[in-house]
Amino acid sequence: MEWLLFIAGLLALAGIYAMLSLTLNIDSGFLGLWNLGVAGFLAVGAYTYTLVTLDQPGTLGLGMPIWVGLLAAAIASGVAGLIVGLPSLRLKKEYLLITTFAFAEVIRQVITNEKWLTNGNIGFYGLPKPFESYFSGINYIFFFTVLVLVILAIYFWLAQRLTYSPLGRLMRAIRENESATLSIGKDIYRTKLKIFILTNMFVGIVGAIYVWYSSIILPSMFTSTITFTVWTALVIGGIGNNKGAVIGAIVLIFVQEFTRFFQVSPDMAVVLASLRWVVIGFMLVFVLRFRPQGILSEKIPSVETRMKLFNGNFSNKGVDFHSKSQSFK
Repeated sequence: MEWLLFIAGLLALAGIYAMLSLTLNIDSGFLGLWNLGVAGFLAVGAYTYTLVTLDQPGTLGLGMPIWVGLLAAAIASGVAGLIVGLPSLRLKKEYLLITTFAFAEVIRQVITNEKWLTNGNIGFYGLPKPFESYFSGINYIFFFTVLVLVILAIYFWLAQRLTYSPLGRLMRAIRENESATLSIGKDIYRTKLKIFILTNMFVGIVGAIYVWYSSIILPSMFTSTITFTVWTALVIGGIGNNKGAVIGAIVLIFVQEFTRFFQVSPDMAVVLASLRWVVIGFMLVFVLRFRPQGILSEKIPSVETRMKLFNGNFSNKGVDFHSKSQSFK
């Protein structure tokens, strides 16, 4: 039973990182935006959700329902994306990278020092989880894992729909050649800003799920390690491939966390903790050396597939036109 609980916990954590990897894949893999602020946007969503839903004496929590907290987390992270993206998305990739990294550090300093709002380094403990009253004991762990995997499936479906839509093709065109895309009349800046806000809204919701998983919230939970872990998962899985983003996160989290299950002496635990990062480093080097495109490379629909899609759309338009003609008669 202990193994099952351990695997369920790992799956839930891997699912959370897979959601972050999917959103980063849309930003960086398909649109070419180098975002190092994942931890910052995650913190904005997590703290917003906590403050909106928290119902503890002596805090500024509003005690609102969970769905209001999720909505508030998405909006707050989206607004943060708007504030960061408005000035920085007009600049080159390197400047966006620096700006988002600085944003994440500023957010971490704010939530550390604004004790009247976030309780500083003490944070909040014993935060409620959704539907906890319906499941007792270890049953809730299995339920929560299933819940995270269902939400991950929704994220994956949305990511697939977005990346294979006309907007997804525009994102690839911007990534490959901005000047050529601009020459055919596309608004590059508006597209970047729209996608940047949308993906950060999804990151904000993941922040709330991260709070459900941990039951606590502290500034130390939102260090740059989260950002680099998500980037490593994306590189290992395959940049530009949604399935690769999910697989990379699952592989990385299992390799990173699997050794925690072993009962060893305190000295050996320190060695294992260090060995964890060594193994991840070797994995990253191995992938970059022998398979730089990742476990699963980006797949672009063939000409035949595009023609089928086009013909399907054309036929559908024909049916709609016919039905409209009939109704007109």
